[in-house]
Amino acid sequence: MKTANLPPAYARRLSGIRHSLENRYGHHGEFGGKRLSFNRLLISIPLGRRWRAIFEMTVNGYKFRDCLSHENYNHIKQI
Repeated sequence: MKTANLPPAYARRLSGIRHSLENRYGHHGEFGGKRLSFNRLLISIPLGRRWRAIFEMTVNGYKFRDCLSHENYNHIKQI
């Protein structure tokens, strides 16, 4: 799932985070982001209690990959 089923409040938060990270205004740590253990280039940023945004670190900065419910996030092995 990308962002189609995301509740409006979480979509607004994601939009702000994407703008900040993709335009190099911020760092994932500012938003509570953590690296995933199975792929250290992937960053998980909580949008709230039920949603997580996944970003990928590239040489050009951060790139948005996906948005997952917390239940789906708990079961991922690789993206």
